[in-house]
Amino acid sequence: MNVIDGKSELADIDDISAAYEVFSPGAAWNGSNYTNAETGVKADNTFLVYQDTYIMGDPGKYMGSTEVEVPEKYFTTK
Repeated sequence: MNVIDGKSELADIDDISAAYEVFSPGAAWNGSNYTNAETGVKADNTFLVYQDTYIMGDPGKYMGSTEVEVPEKYFTTK
């Protein structure tokens, strides 16, 4: 709805994450464009999105995995 209303961009990972966070308060979301592992070409319209991991037994505590930046060298198999 945010895209239709002109409040968000369809291919903006920050806008996508913000939309998911509305329905999962306290959990962070992150992601990146899909990268073809053989060619290294990133897709403009396909994202791999992930949510921070909840630590069982500790209400409201998350691992912080969405803050980790994946090094570029892992986006290809060469």
